[in-house]
Amino acid sequence: MRRLEYYIFAVTFYFLIFFVIISPNNFTQTTSLSSYQYVSPLPNSTMILPQTNIIIREGEFTDRSSLSFNKFVITGTKSGMHSFNLILSDDNRTIILKPTDEFLPGEMVYVNYNGGIFDISKKELKPFGFSFSISGKDPAEDYNQLLEEILRMEFKKGGMKKSSQNISKKKSEDVELQTNFTPVTVNTFNNPSPGYLFLAPFFDPFIPPGCLMIVDNKGTPIYYSKRNSILADFKVQPNGLLTYFDFVNAKFYALDSSYSVVDSFSTGNGYTTDIHDLKLLPNGHALLMAYDPQPVRMDTIVSGGDSSAIVVGLIIQELDELKNVVFQWRSWDHFKITDAAEDIDLHWQWIDYAHGNAIEPDIDGNIIISARHMDEITKINRQTGDIIWRWGGLKSRNNQFVFINDDITFSHQHDIRRLPNGNLTFFDNGNLHSPPFSRSSEYQLDEINKVAILVWSYSNNPETYSFAMGNSQRLANHNTIIGWGWNNSDSRALSEIKVDGTVALELSLPDTNTNYRAYRFPWKTNLFVTNPDSIFFESVPVGDSSVITVDLINNSSEAINITGFFNYDSSYSVIAQTPFILPSNGTVSIDIKFKPYKEGYFKDYLHIRSDTDTSRIAQVMLLKGRTDTTYSDVRTNQFPNDFSLEQNYPNPFNPLTTIEFHIPTRSYVKLTVYDILGNEVNTLINKELSSGKHSVKFNAVNLSSGVYFYRLQVEEFNQVKKLIIIK
Repeated sequence: MRRLEYYIFAVTFYFLIFFVIISPNNFTQTTSLSSYQYVSPLPNSTMILPQTNIIIREGEFTDRSSLSFNKFVITGTKSGMHSFNLILSDDNRTIILKPTDEFLPGEMVYVNYNGGIFDISKKELKPFGFSFSISGKDPAEDYNQLLEEILRMEFKKGGMKKSSQNISKKKSEDVELQTNFTPVTVNTFNNPSPGYLFLAPFFDPFIPPGCLMIVDNKGTPIYYSKRNSILADFKVQPNGLLTYFDFVNAKFYALDSSYSVVDSFSTGNGYTTDIHDLKLLPNGHALLMAYDPQPVRMDTIVSGGDSSAIVVGLIIQELDELKNVVFQWRSWDHFKITDAAEDIDLHWQWIDYAHGNAIEPDIDGNIIISARHMDEITKINRQTGDIIWRWGGLKSRNNQFVFINDDITFSHQHDIRRLPNGNLTFFDNGNLHSPPFSRSSEYQLDEINKVAILVWSYSNNPETYSFAMGNSQRLANHNTIIGWGWNNSDSRALSEIKVDGTVALELSLPDTNTNYRAYRFPWKTNLFVTNPDSIFFESVPVGDSSVITVDLINNSSEAINITGFFNYDSSYSVIAQTPFILPSNGTVSIDIKFKPYKEGYFKDYLHIRSDTDTSRIAQVMLLKGRTDTTYSDVRTNQFPNDFSLEQNYPNPFNPLTTIEFHIPTRSYVKLTVYDILGNEVNTLINKELSSGKHSVKFNAVNLSSGVYFYRLQVEEFNQVKKLIIIK
């Protein structure tokens, strides 16, 4: 009897498989997918890669116990029925079907769900069926040629860089900087913000080696790593990891604070990861993009088009913590090739019509992307994949917004970012401006009424035109870091711009180098550290000296070769012979001497270095000292916070408020108030003051209600806070 039951089951099972394979249309499209929040690939979509997974999200939490393989059938018209891994992502909503074998080029794929899966409220997910078609060509075959063609098109439009002859330059003060390091030149130094600058320069045009660099405000590297690859987008992620893109391996790598590789990120579903952006999200997910070259008969789309053109699509993906693709958005499904701006020749053999170059998670949980070759910034619903709005620039074909205070709008933009105040910033390359010039721009966006108000911009027009790359980073003190990318005007790599438009810092690289993006972040390595991490010499007379011993601690399991010390002020020196070995998980004591050469207050930074021919890792410690107590009223336990700007009180106010601040030594002080557009509305202090705590009253009787900012500038200290007037 058991044999008969087994025979009946086997015949039925194989008949079912045969029926599905030869008659997939009988199983598909039986039920609408309208009750589902998200499905990928989209039903009836084309040019899907053979390595694709299938993503289904109904919207509610899924009852994991109700999941089983036999409730789904995946069938290819050439490859037959597919086995698959069944995954419920970490959101407990997204179901992933990951086929164990690739689909075959050119085939149709049918996905059927027959019911029996429930959400946690015991409601059944409705049965469905849908189909999509697999691309006839693997885009990975064209990836290297794709990069070459994109670069060729950019160089053809932009030209090569030209040397600058008119910029007054100051070489890095680090006289020990070796020639194997990419030199950084300081053009302007005017009370820049604290923190370090992150660069990844490479030779023009895209020639190895590349390097990762972290430098201080004087251009001195505290970290340097030369690699036989092009490297880009070197930055600190919100979770504290350093990430960068490696061209040779086509993926992003993540480093911890000891500069050890701890993770990597690459797009799934068969796509090759693109250089342009990586965003790590608070839930452990990652946003990336890929380019998707596909054969398209352009003669059927534009008159005179190439019948064998390769057209490049844009892919946006979200990966969960286990690197499963849980969201995929394709420009093929939402944009038209003819959405490209007018300078994108749709008659070429290679057509990059979108050219995505930035992904930004929005404050409402959705995604904003930048499509450079469409002059468009697009907001996408991260749950459904639907387009929420399209904000277009100078030559956009789909702009939904009205511009205010901006007659020229934007062109071929990079690096769209959402600010805490709700505004948006980006780097406007300005390729189609007449004449072309580049700028950093900030807009206030009314997403309901579709109004874009330009509230701040900076350009040194007509000096710098960056026809490719570039970025804008708004700092906490409201200064802006501008990375000038690939510009044909000079070797300018980075500028820090104050709220009023003055230049706080400007750095250059050699004319033969280009840097994709530039950033400023606070940073400190923990590979080896000092205890304490800063020291204070109090009341050391001129001609006398004092020594403080600090411990240098190795936090790694490998010995570290300490090769040298560097600091800027000759009043400080280290009493130790280099090189020496810092043993694994061990400690070495070093003596630091302070010998002032004149009366005053002395602040410096000691760089403790471990150098090789191709790398540098430096720990930086703060040194402070004074010759007499009259030069500062700070105490030993106060000196790390010797400069301070307090929040005004009351706040909000009408019309009087008090602003307090502290300075450690007699200094020239400027305290100013700005409106939200960056216009200076009042200068409260602009003179030399003695050390100590100071208080000033601000009367806003002549100002209207709203948000304003006040900024304290003294020596290298620069801080901005917000005040609110309510009348």
